[in-house]
Amino acid sequence: MNIKLRQSATSIFSVLFSILASSHHWLHMGILLFLGGSTNMMVTMSGVIWVRRIMILMTFVTALFSIYRLFKHNCREIWAVTITVVSVLISFSFAIYTLVNFGW
Repeated sequence: MNIKLRQSATSIFSVLFSILASSHHWLHMGILLFLGGSTNMMVTMSGVIWVRRIMILMTFVTALFSIYRLFKHNCREIWAVTITVVSVLISFSFAIYTLVNFGW
C-alpha cells in the first residue's frame, strides 16, 4: 500500500474519531430526549429512571473530561478546540433541558 495513502487515511480517521469521541455523549442525550418526548416513551422512561440519571451524569462527566483534556494537553489547534467547545455546549444544553423538563 502506498505510504502517502496510508498516512492520509490515518489522518482522516483520527479526525473522524475525534469528532465521534467528542460528540457521542450528546448524541445519547439527544436520543434520550427524542424518546422521552412522546407520550408512550414518557411512561416507559419513568419506569427506568435510572437510565436517565446515568445518562445525565455521564454527559456531565464526559463533557467536563473533554474540557480537562483541552487544558491538560494545552491544545492550541483551533478545530479541536471548536469541536470540543461546541460538543460541550450541546451536551450541557441537552442535560439541563432534560433536568428542567423531566426532573432528576
